[in-house]
Amino acid sequence: MEERIVVGSDHAGFELKEAIKSLLKKDGYRVDDIGTHSTQSVDYPIFTYQAALKVSNGEYSRGIIFCGTGQGDAIVANKLPGVRAALCWNKTTAELSRLHNDANMLVLGGWLLRKKQAATIVRIWLNTSFSGGRHSRRLKQITDIERKILLRHRKVYDISLPIYPGMIVWPGDPPVKIDKVKSIANGDSSNVSLLHLGSHTATHVDAPSHFIKDALGVDIINPDMLTGLARLIQLPKCDKIDREILEELDLTDVSRLIVGTGNSILLGQPHVSPNYTYITEDAATYLIDIGVKLLGFDYLSIEGLKKEGHPVHKTFLGAGTVIIEGLYLHDIPAGDYELLCLPIKIKDGDAAPARVLLREV
Repeated sequence: MEERIVVGSDHAGFELKEAIKSLLKKDGYRVDDIGTHSTQSVDYPIFTYQAALKVSNGEYSRGIIFCGTGQGDAIVANKLPGVRAALCWNKTTAELSRLHNDANMLVLGGWLLRKKQAATIVRIWLNTSFSGGRHSRRLKQITDIERKILLRHRKVYDISLPIYPGMIVWPGDPPVKIDKVKSIANGDSSNVSLLHLGSHTATHVDAPSHFIKDALGVDIINPDMLTGLARLIQLPKCDKIDREILEELDLTDVSRLIVGTGNSILLGQPHVSPNYTYITEDAATYLIDIGVKLLGFDYLSIEGLKKEGHPVHKTFLGAGTVIIEGLYLHDIPAGDYELLCLPIKIKDGDAAPARVLLREV
């Protein structure tokens, strides 16, 4: 079975990459090129990351990346877990990177190597096996370091509302009631409560079926969308969030957006305020157009009070964008976070209360 090699470069490494691609194909390798595809100036981290990610996630066992000196590529690639990128400039460094380090990515400098030199390095690197032995122990130590870094303590913000009788609910939704059906104080063996609440109580996730007939329930929402990198923006002085406001922000490549306003303070009141900040229809369309797939908001509804037809909800849910409402975002710094959103898995549910966390990245 032919081995698949992923390759990538910036403009400075492009010509050397093209030469090595031909060599690899001649030697029987399947080559997948993630770019760049010309000598026009580009930023190398974008392409190096894409190639290294494919090795990190196991899609490819090995990869080769090219830039001017190779230094930048090596730095970027080695940021990803499981990647061991070796910058090689002669036969010895290529051989030892495999023998001792089991390097799974080779980095070459287009400014520093002639094509014939690079070809020799590539063939040695591809045909040299890891020697194991004491080097296996050292690679395990590297893996342990990666694991410790990934698991080190990062501050976590709980942005969920507590659920309790008398708390704020949307007009017309059932109020929260909690009955004690068993009580240790009354001589029972345990405490057991009966909860009476609506599916849109407190912090909750809206499913497409909330406003769209025969659409999917909350239990079908892809967990991958509910977890991952998210951008928190804070707009405390806006009375509404429209397209014009959002266009002034840098939301490049943001797929999960959390919007904080002055609403969080209002969530402590017993009744819905008529003056909460809301999201407009043109803002919803804009966010979908730029690729936002999840929107979190700090009130019980993203929509204006008594907005007829619920066009904002329908715009988001119709496009498959997940909505999280009822987030408490007061005093949480704007920035990028890891989002962890865990709605109750209610079969065919139109919504479900959720525990939502933001973890520093």
